[in-house]
Amino acid sequence: MLIAAWISTRSSMLIFGSLKVINNYHQSYGQALINLAITLVSNSVLLFVFARIRYPKTRLIDVLSVVLTAHIVIYILLGLTALPIVQDSVRAVELGILDKGLQMPELEKIHLFTLGAIGVLSISLLIYFFYLLVVGMKIAMNSKSKWEMVVLILLVFVWNTCLQFLNLYV
Repeated sequence: MLIAAWISTRSSMLIFGSLKVINNYHQSYGQALINLAITLVSNSVLLFVFARIRYPKTRLIDVLSVVLTAHIVIYILLGLTALPIVQDSVRAVELGILDKGLQMPELEKIHLFTLGAIGVLSISLLIYFFYLLVVGMKIAMNSKSKWEMVVLILLVFVWNTCLQFLNLYV
């Protein structure tokens, strides 16, 4: 979490929620830590409440370890999107759109390859994030049913969308 906050302060990449890494404004180290803490604490509390309802012997430490471990994948995604080659490609797309409007901007092949590769890698890392979350929560909740895992994924999606609308981030 500390490294992810440092990356956020060094680049203009921000993590809002568990599923959103955006290119936006610069933020201070304290703001980055607060934003990451809001996401981690709220996801942990939500998943702990769900796990306690389903299995009363669930421990908070188990849920915390699952949430923290799964979020490492999102921090890796943040680090990848903050790489200079990716930033240059994103900047080229932004400038192309600003220059030509919504028409398809002409991009160099290296920018197309970079954006395509980082897109595939991002989707793969998000799938791996949910895999770690589902497997970890399955163990923490001592669950064997598949519908609980679908509910868990939906809870994370809906809660992170609600966090965007509530705008708790600084």
